[in-house]
Amino acid sequence: MPAKIAEVQRGIYELFLPLPMRPTIVNVYLIDCGGGQWVLIDTGMNTPDSVATLEDAFAQAGTRIEDLTVLLGTHHHVDHFGASGTLKRRSRARTYLHQLEVERVNRMLTLAASAPSPDAQAFFKSHGFPIDRYPLEGMRPAWIGTEQYNPVPQPDAFLRDGDVIAVGERRFEVIWTPGHAPGHSVIYLRKEKVMIVGDHLLPRITPHVGVYPTGPANPLSDFLDSQRKVQNFEVEMVLPAHGAVYQDHRHRANQIIEHHRYREAEMLDLIKHTPRTAFEVAQEVFGEEERPIFHVMAATFETLAHLEYSRGEGRARRLEHNGRIRWQAQ
Repeated sequence: MPAKIAEVQRGIYELFLPLPMRPTIVNVYLIDCGGGQWVLIDTGMNTPDSVATLEDAFAQAGTRIEDLTVLLGTHHHVDHFGASGTLKRRSRARTYLHQLEVERVNRMLTLAASAPSPDAQAFFKSHGFPIDRYPLEGMRPAWIGTEQYNPVPQPDAFLRDGDVIAVGERRFEVIWTPGHAPGHSVIYLRKEKVMIVGDHLLPRITPHVGVYPTGPANPLSDFLDSQRKVQNFEVEMVLPAHGAVYQDHRHRANQIIEHHRYREAEMLDLIKHTPRTAFEVAQEVFGEEERPIFHVMAATFETLAHLEYSRGEGRARRLEHNGRIRWQAQ
């Protein structure tokens, strides 16, 4: 399909790629580094529609996928790194991803579109999730085990916090921002005062932050620390993966922190007098209307992230009895 492309700053192009899910668009960024060298940050999914759109966008910018020099992945999720294998094969671009994300790429590649493992099912049950109500095969995204996720299983190099990757006339500074994903990283162009934020600092929505069987144990604490961390940088333009380009990253980071403080307070109020499981709290906070199982799971484990954060801050305690975990405010 014809691509939509915007030059947001000289030589920095925002490309809008289609997704077969919500959100329906992911923004990736193509950067002209001079001397025929090009950097792409994130890839979209490996669908024919998305790859064709990417090809057209490259042509509009005056280059080709085959001429790509460097590929940077903010994190391993399908809409951000799903086409990296295809692009790597066509361009031989030097590919970077955080080491913690590489572990998750390879875990995703070993999963089939089948039921979760017995250990995962026990984890779900312990937090009150009624897996007997849902078909187990629905507990994984439809793209698992398909060509829609074709990531590079081992990058050429890891993204490391504070590293500066030089490509032509540009310098790409790595800022590790764990939370939404353990190895999520944003990319900062210090001279241009541009920050490419992936899912970390979206302008209108907050990214999912959940506790899962594979950890980490307290990702919301990591996420909030990462919101504070990015405020230390001077930024005039924020380039998100979903939503419009905007300017005031400190204001948005503070909004996100306040959103999670409010959500935590709401949950603590629900468990003030009666201990509840994460699933029970999620049903109250997010509503009990019929939703796809994957959304119900996400709500449960996002709730669990808030409860674990509250426990770490001394505002909640975890009560375990007969394999069931409940939470109560301190």
